[in-house]
Amino acid sequence: MKKYNVIQETYENANTPEFGYGDFPRRTPYIAMTVEAETPRKAMNKAKKIDPTLCFSSKVFPPWLIEDGAKF
Repeated sequence: MKKYNVIQETYENANTPEFGYGDFPRRTPYIAMTVEAETPRKAMNKAKKIDPTLCFSSKVFPPWLIEDGAKF
């Protein structure tokens, strides 16, 4: 069984020159959880059972799944 990390992002935005007056938010990815499964699809199912608010098929900033140890 392999370990998979579920990656999500936080956004910081303000109406200042640092963020392009709201046009360019700072996106910070973080590891939301780690699950152990045989395939990526089974890992997604386990993650959705732990946190039902996850939606991997969302078109607006969905979380993504990577293998443990891979760069993101």
